[in-house]
Amino acid sequence: MKNAVAILLCALIGLASAGEYKVRTAEDLQKVRKECAESNKVTEALVAKYKTFEYPDDEITRNYIKCIFNKFDLFEDTKGFKVDNLVAQLGQGREDKTLLKADIEKCADKNEQKSTPNAWAYRGFKCFLSKNLPLVQAAIQKKN
Repeated sequence: MKNAVAILLCALIGLASAGEYKVRTAEDLQKVRKECAESNKVTEALVAKYKTFEYPDDEITRNYIKCIFNKFDLFEDTKGFKVDNLVAQLGQGREDKTLLKADIEKCADKNEQKSTPNAWAYRGFKCFLSKNLPLVQAAIQKKN
């Protein structure tokens, strides 16, 4: 009986830890960027714009952004933004993530507009970028 309880506890701990977000690395970002650029037929001209933090509101860019957010487990097409995952990913090295979480929550709307998933992900991304460009730039520079 004691063994059964111990096995059950280990299984529950395993399930709980399996649900934790895995912070992605610089290598993960490079790999996902490449995959998403290829799968969405992102042109060299658009890549050049992205490198200067210019993300035009077009179908290719919206799909590219959604692809990255999906692959990083930061966004689900039907449920939207995963705020806690975004805080974990962007808040690396911060002790107090309260302000970061508040900023993310302001941008992570519930899609009251009933937009397509790519428009929804893009809208949240652009909102967050407008409020936290230095943070995003610093995170990307660390990863490049």
